[in-house]
Amino acid sequence: MSEPLSTVEALSARLGEALTGADEAMAEAALNDASALVRHYGLPWPDPASAPAVAVSVTLAAAERRMRNPEGFRMEMLGAYQYQRPASTPTGVALTPDEIRMLQSLAGFSGIHSVPLESLGGVL
Repeated sequence: MSEPLSTVEALSARLGEALTGADEAMAEAALNDASALVRHYGLPWPDPASAPAVAVSVTLAAAERRMRNPEGFRMEMLGAYQYQRPASTPTGVALTPDEIRMLQSLAGFSGIHSVPLESLGGVL
């Protein structure tokens, strides 16, 4: 498994709290999962130090979503209090469509491509 594109310390700073014990282990897992998705949609970036800032930012954003809502709840209620996330909000370490587009653009995977096709013995 490749090294995560960011650190538990950077994720901890985004969350505004120190992570220890089980929370630290969950943060490491979230960073590993988010890094795998970022690399899937972008480039391998084997050395996290050379990964573009956007890739690191997307990794942290996805890991932060996982840490803030580990159960993947869309709605919660307690007495008169009610909170509901939009259905389009990703849960877990899933990436948003905008994040995927940014990574693909960063990797040069955008634009129009032409591919010759062969059918019935001839080129179309």
